Amino acid sequence: MRKTTGFFVFSLSLFSTSLHSAIGWAGPEPFRLERLDGRQFDYNLESFLQRLSFTEKSIFDNAPLWQQNGWYGTGGSSRGKEFYVHSLLQQKLQFEAPVFAGFRHKRSEDLDGRYDRTLFGVGYQADNAWDLGVWADVSGAKEDMDLQFEVNRQFSNGSWLTGALVLADVFYNSKTYGENRYQQSPVTLYAAAGQQFQQQQLSGFLNLNLKTRYQDAAADQLFSDEQYSAGLNWQTRLSVNTELAVQAQGLYGRRSTQQLQLGLSESDWLMRRRFQQLNVELRQADGGLRPLTYGLQANSLQELDSRFAAGQRAAENRRELFSYIATEHALQGNWLAKPVLYVGYASARSEFRQQGDEPLRDNGWLAKISPNFIWQLSTQTGAYVVINPTVKLHNLQFGGGNVQVFMPF
Repeated sequence: MRKTTGFFVFSLSLFSTSLHSAIGWAGPEPFRLERLDGRQFDYNLESFLQRLSFTEKSIFDNAPLWQQNGWYGTGGSSRGKEFYVHSLLQQKLQFEAPVFAGFRHKRSEDLDGRYDRTLFGVGYQADNAWDLGVWADVSGAKEDMDLQFEVNRQFSNGSWLTGALVLADVFYNSKTYGENRYQQSPVTLYAAAGQQFQQQQLSGFLNLNLKTRYQDAAADQLFSDEQYSAGLNWQTRLSVNTELAVQAQGLYGRRSTQQLQLGLSESDWLMRRRFQQLNVELRQADGGLRPLTYGLQANSLQELDSRFAAGQRAAENRRELFSYIATEHALQGNWLAKPVLYVGYASARSEFRQQGDEPLRDNGWLAKISPNFIWQLSTQTGAYVVINPTVKLHNLQFGGGNVQVFMPF
């Protein structure tokens, strides 16, 4: 990220969509075998508001991950017994020869639960304009290794293009000790691009997890999984001091199990998931006035499960709309306060719960304030840390504290 003057650098990175990088904005999101076990936790009425208020990146700041060496993330208590973590770390080293070596680590969560991904990569790089690399998620068990082939192109006008092919669990069938097998191996196709115009910027991504078929010999079951996601981001400058950003993203997934001895004609279980998210942000720069950011986020999540209403009604159903407003106040030394007020309405129904037998059926108005005390660590790189003890206004309770980091290398 280029250096800017004053404290305005912070307004680039305090807001994000709840599942921004877990859907595909930060790179490929391949299939993982643990996905077949489902989420390890339950959502409540406040879950997506919590994640919105804990996140650290603006939809204005959507440069591709391969351009950003550094550590970016947030971590904090989202519920009494749960901790939310979203962390991205990358270091890419260049040499006198036209080659590179790199390391990436991601710890986050998506609609299927929490996960880690660690990649080591090497490749060819030409004049910082493009690179061709091979990355691997390496573990002690060879059956769990992923290979990622990646190409990136940077243009002189700031536009960019990236593509990737991910072969998850690429050696599984030949290296596993058990009898389980992939009948159809997991493959992910990924493409993303950004185009710079005079006063506008358009970017987007496409992440395709093609159909995977996995045979569990012990359970005598055949699992089938496929998932597709896409996103589009448009930004424009309305005036010298005012910018507008609109971002839409969506996901469709289908998962089923079949008993092998009964043949492949009928599914014992089927789940179909649809998720949509829309964000709008209006940002007012200094211009002699106090900086302000206005935002809206709309979420829709439906999971149709054949165990409930024969799959004709959603077993997990969420509809919510949040608005927020933020301003900035310079404090002493290298400290800045950026309070954010969130107000919105949520409606949630969940028929199957991991931590209880009673279904969730809840709706209501929600409000929350995040003070966001920002400590600038380096004016040269823009590095900072955010300390954020939040308060829920709808029930006057502590809303969970979190720490956010933005540390370019």
